Amino acid sequence: MRILLCKILSIFFLSLTAQTDYFNKYKILADSLGEKYEVPSCLILSIGFLESGNGKSKVAKILNNHFGLVGKNNLDKKNSFKSKYKYFYSVTDSYVSFCKLIASKTYYSDLKGNKNIDKWAIAIASKGYAENANLWSSYIIKLAKKQCK
Repeated sequence: MRILLCKILSIFFLSLTAQTDYFNKYKILADSLGEKYEVPSCLILSIGFLESGNGKSKVAKILNNHFGLVGKNNLDKKNSFKSKYKYFYSVTDSYVSFCKLIASKTYYSDLKGNKNIDKWAIAIASKGYAENANLWSSYIIKLAKKQCK
């Protein structure tokens, strides 16, 4: 819970410009995946932004993991970096993996095609994606409303 709280507090201190830069950088990718998986692209971007610390966290930089997805990596042998998070060849692969994960969940069939970010964020958080579901989902919703008017 401390890690999530630290992430959220650090994001509050990031400038609006940093948020906008992240959203602009990955917008085309998120739009494409949002259309394919029928998930709001702004939701994808908001989660990627939060979980990767604006793409600047160690996990995002070294593992190309923008969503805090857990899995195998073999970088500890090469870089003396140990992590429970999955390594992705590219940030794009991380985005695709996140969308596939969402599409595999039971709530997906009920929400597929729905543009309501509030419902998506609450469903994702309440099914174990975030340690503090209420805090996490409220931040995702606020961020999405701020960046995707």
